[in-house]
Amino acid sequence: RSTTRASTSNDKTTTKLAMRLSDGRVVECVVIRHATARSKRVTACVSSQIGCQMACKFCATGTMGLLGNVTQGEIVEQVLEAKREDSRLSNVVFMGMGEPMNNYESVLAACRTLLDDKLFALGNGKVTISTVGVTA
Repeated sequence: RSTTRASTSNDKTTTKLAMRLSDGRVVECVVIRHATARSKRVTACVSSQIGCQMACKFCATGTMGLLGNVTQGEIVEQVLEAKREDSRLSNVVFMGMGEPMNNYESVLAACRTLLDDKLFALGNGKVTISTVGVTA
């Protein structure tokens, strides 16, 4: 397992996983448990980069600068670790560390794996990519 540290909130709705990558750097993945009258979904919020170059004022990751990209395998590993934390995992959102569109190829390849019927089979509408609006 690559999780170096896990921290669960007092109300048990979130668990932050700090994960050490093969190069020794650490990214975060958060397991979010939604409990409403209509739904009990569990979402993994995954990182696509180590740090971020976008420097959004509302985001602590932006103060790190960009240290590197996360590979397809490292993204998928975050989802595997999240599923080990909560087997009910049903959704993935790219809203962790980094700007997903600045690591497009790895994010797209990871999405294909997550949507593959023979692998994760999360299905349409279960994987969301959040962006600040990167343009070419």
